[in-house]
Amino acid sequence: MAARVLVDADSCPQRVRKYLLSRAKKNQIQLYFIANKNILEGQQEAPLPDNVKMIVRPQEDQAADKWILQNAAPGDIAITRDIPLAAALLQKNVRAMNDMGKVFDKKNIERALKERELSMQMSQLGLGTKRRDSYGQKEFELFAETFNKALQA
Repeated sequence: MAARVLVDADSCPQRVRKYLLSRAKKNQIQLYFIANKNILEGQQEAPLPDNVKMIVRPQEDQAADKWILQNAAPGDIAITRDIPLAAALLQKNVRAMNDMGKVFDKKNIERALKERELSMQMSQLGLGTKRRDSYGQKEFELFAETFNKALQA
């Protein structure tokens, strides 16, 4: 069975979601968007193909993450910005990457967790750094390239 793609869709840029949907339609990839609301509603003309699912979870804390963690299987590809979720998925032998093309692995996840913790501590002290929330062509191209490599692996 081919790997499934599980998308932590609440924070995933619309551009990435459209790209994934297009790839799934062309290549029959099993694609799951998991979010606390239907993020695809009103964004497409036709119903979703059978190989694409929109999983809507309750408005509870971490509900989408919990579903992804419970349903992910070795060999799947998960797309998430959530570093602790990525770390947990790696423990299950699930490939994890973010929407900017960064692939998480056992070597870099510890550092990412420590950076996240430090950032949270600094923010609590009022010393937080400004985050860059822009998502441009460069980030998208790196994501698309990395995603294509992950599919071929």
